[in-house]
Amino acid sequence: MRAAAYARFSTERQNENSIDTQLAAISRFCMQEGHNIVATYIDMAMSGTNTERPDFQRMVDDADAKKFDCVVVYDITRLSRDIVDWFSFRKSMRALKVEVHSTTEQLGAVDDPYAFISEALTVSMAQHMVLQTRQKSIAGVAQKAQQGLFLGGVPPLGYDILDGRYVINNREAEAVRLIFSNYASGLSYNAIIDLIIPLGIRGKKGKAISKSSLSAILKNERYIGVYTWNKREVKYMGKWAGGKKNPAAVRISDAIPAIIDIDTWEKVQKRMNNNRQNASNKAKVEYLLAGLIECGECGGTFTGKTNTSGKGYVTRYYACNNKYRTRTCKAQNINADDIETAVVAQITNYLQTADFDKIADEAMKEYERSKKARPVKEKELDRLRIELQNCLNAIKGGVMFPELNDEVNSIRVRISELEDILALPKNQLISKQAIIERLKKDAADVDNISTRQLIKSYVTKINAHSNEIVITGGVSMDSCGGGI
Repeated sequence: MRAAAYARFSTERQNENSIDTQLAAISRFCMQEGHNIVATYIDMAMSGTNTERPDFQRMVDDADAKKFDCVVVYDITRLSRDIVDWFSFRKSMRALKVEVHSTTEQLGAVDDPYAFISEALTVSMAQHMVLQTRQKSIAGVAQKAQQGLFLGGVPPLGYDILDGRYVINNREAEAVRLIFSNYASGLSYNAIIDLIIPLGIRGKKGKAISKSSLSAILKNERYIGVYTWNKREVKYMGKWAGGKKNPAAVRISDAIPAIIDIDTWEKVQKRMNNNRQNASNKAKVEYLLAGLIECGECGGTFTGKTNTSGKGYVTRYYACNNKYRTRTCKAQNINADDIETAVVAQITNYLQTADFDKIADEAMKEYERSKKARPVKEKELDRLRIELQNCLNAIKGGVMFPELNDEVNSIRVRISELEDILALPKNQLISKQAIIERLKKDAADVDNISTRQLIKSYVTKINAHSNEIVITGGVSMDSCGGGI
């Protein structure tokens, strides 16, 4: 039987030696049982309380691809310390007809009531130990939080950490004061970034300060000496916990040295609240090419923006994100009406002059490639849905700046594309003739098809260079039962 070996360690008390021990036991087990190890999966320093582990996910994908007949682990806890995750894995392997073995426990059929009790007890005890450890760890961290001590991560711009406590970094603190005072006096994010660039001040991780960085700085209570910890329940056992407000949060005034005075802080918060209300009251403007235009200067993504003149005339345009977020790109803005009209004209010409037989051949090749890449796209879709929810939670929590809305729009566009691609059942086929018929139908009726639908159906990417715009086309086959 073809076997897959899986090993994992999680804490500093476990290391590569424990991996070697696990693999040696698995090797002996397979020799005794007559199994041939054809694949090995190892997750180092990864928690067993969730399944977001690279090699675990790779193993599941390979099981689906029929690359082995059984999975062998040293013991149940190496694969999971969460009872729900364990039995979900067991059921998914049963559906794929992949056996699961342990070198130290006797595992029966997943629907055997006696095997169920035995495995449930083992995983429950492992989860109980994790919960106990977590409870003690949280209690210890909470005690440090009550003292206003640094609890890891990256300190905010303007602070360094000395002996576990916040101390002011004078050079960075001047930049923070510059940001607050100028925002309080009415300057825009762009104007403030222009003031910061000559000072050579960058974020703690070495990145240029962007509009999103400014928003985070202007909302950070640490700058008025307020220490907070665990304000929101972001993760629980390594999994997204919804981002709700935490009733057990720690908030201590005057716990760290203040950089900003209260008057300036209150002026800034009042202006930010007014801006959020104004942004929510604005009419929604549609950008049909959102997420599709790639900057030829820096590789960034163009997002839709609106400019209103003094006489009330509204102009839609696309601009490179890096030009406005970090001021690191000088790509020219593109009038939205002009480029959308040009793209539709190109699609129309494409449909009326193209060789449908040749297009169908290329589309079929892409379709075959997309079927092989389906697992990758499914993972991307899951990840983007989580990112979208995180962005929406941030907006609900009061975070509001133009780039966040642009990011939400970009993610939604990609999610829509992936949903179209994955809409086709795995076992359903698309024929070359069906593609040709679709192309003929759209060519004959192109004047009656909406601009949105034409772009969605035939544009995959647009490269915006200083002297030309290059449109990359494709064929979306949703009307034939799926996407390409």
